[in-house]
Amino acid sequence: MTASVREQGNMRVRDVLALPACRAARLVIPDADLSREVRLAHVIDIPDPERWLRPGTLLLTTGLSWPRDPLALAHFGEELARQEPAGVLLAVPRFFTAFPPEIAAPLAARGVPALELPWEVPFVQVVQEVHEFILRAQADVLERSEAIHRALTRAALGGSLADVAGTLSGQLGRAAALLARDGTSLTPGPAPDSLQARQALDRPGSAPRLLAGGILVPVLLRGQREGGVWVEGGAGQVTDLEVRAAEHAATVAALLMLAQRDLEVREARLGYAFVDTLLEGHFTADPTSQERALRLGFDPQGTYRVALLVLSDALPLSPEGFARRERAAHQVREVLASLGAAPLVTVSLNQVWFLLPENVNPERVWARLGWETGSGVEPPGGLVYGRARPGAEGVAQARAEVLTLAAYARPGELRSYAEVLVPRALSGDRDAQADLVRSLLAPLREARGGEALVATVQALCETGFAQAEAAARLGIHGNTLRYRMDRIEALTGRTLGDAGTRSLWWLALQFDAMNP
Repeated sequence: MTASVREQGNMRVRDVLALPACRAARLVIPDADLSREVRLAHVIDIPDPERWLRPGTLLLTTGLSWPRDPLALAHFGEELARQEPAGVLLAVPRFFTAFPPEIAAPLAARGVPALELPWEVPFVQVVQEVHEFILRAQADVLERSEAIHRALTRAALGGSLADVAGTLSGQLGRAAALLARDGTSLTPGPAPDSLQARQALDRPGSAPRLLAGGILVPVLLRGQREGGVWVEGGAGQVTDLEVRAAEHAATVAALLMLAQRDLEVREARLGYAFVDTLLEGHFTADPTSQERALRLGFDPQGTYRVALLVLSDALPLSPEGFARRERAAHQVREVLASLGAAPLVTVSLNQVWFLLPENVNPERVWARLGWETGSGVEPPGGLVYGRARPGAEGVAQARAEVLTLAAYARPGELRSYAEVLVPRALSGDRDAQADLVRSLLAPLREARGGEALVATVQALCETGFAQAEAAARLGIHGNTLRYRMDRIEALTGRTLGDAGTRSLWWLALQFDAMNP
């Protein structure tokens, strides 16, 4: 697709027709170009009006000075059309009962709309509304430009490349991506073809260049092109505002890349050793370890989840597999940083391990990675995560727990410990069975009258959740049964009305009987 750059903020003929003063206006020839820009509105009722016209002028006239002879009208129409007005608006019926076809035809040949306006509509109202629209649109563009610049600056202060692309896309209402030097996308979401992007980036200079129906602005790092900012164009067009926003985003991206390179140098020195130490349970509370934890953003007193990305690449990894693993780890680090979490990441074989503070929602991380099935992005693998546990010892315990989930990681899917608890329990995993029983029955047994609550669940399961029959079996009134059911739901946070949850209750009772 060939893109073009157009000025934003100008009025179009279609906007004129939407003005209150022009709602009764009639388009003489339906195929006219209503996207023509209106730069100003001008009333001209003197002889030879074409001499006073400039391209983009909306001409308002009563036709008082127009010729009446058909041949003269046709010649006049040719001269008028040659001036490329935005449109010609004739007040009718007074001097002309309708727009003369001799003038409408040459105007239509050049795509210039011919319009009829009821005589009683004052021209001054039309001119005022047109100019107010143009001034308001230009003011809106300036305001939007300032807002975009402020938003990108905020993203630079505390975000990542993904934040910059997301902010740019959100502000413009267009897809946006930050590209690496080789043309591959550094951020999730739509992006141009990497080969075409690389070829565009290889062209000398720092000026914006058109690409894939949008605009590509090179990112310069110490005078070298190290990537680019791409913004998708709407209907093959990119506005001046979008170009300026992309240029500002390129500057922001360059600053962030410099900061990231410094971080990567430090990370290379420390390596993945610290996270490996945590996962393997070798973390000690000596001053050196505490200092390293502080520098890397790990809180020994904090509560963390362990997450595991299992890549689709088979072992042993090929060179391409190693590259994909590093890209995946890099994206995870970026997303964690964008969410205000320390990028505590390590890799092993075809796996990427990372730690999530308890206050960071795994689903939010997954959404920002953009790897879910159906996203249009080829997911590198599937992500599983365990329960939140406190301290360094909890991290080691969580790692052992998450290892049991690795077999349930499916490409393009995010799965939690709770989600795979039932299949693990059904497969004979004693720990999963105990966890299922504990999650449902322990809150009841620890409450006052807990055994009666467990017996109530048992009776409901055995009677197919028929309340009248369950109450009779327990020898209690129906109101008492409903009171107990409310307590059960409040204590466990699980409803008794959902068919899937009822199955969990039944399973928990069976496993409880099997493992007393």
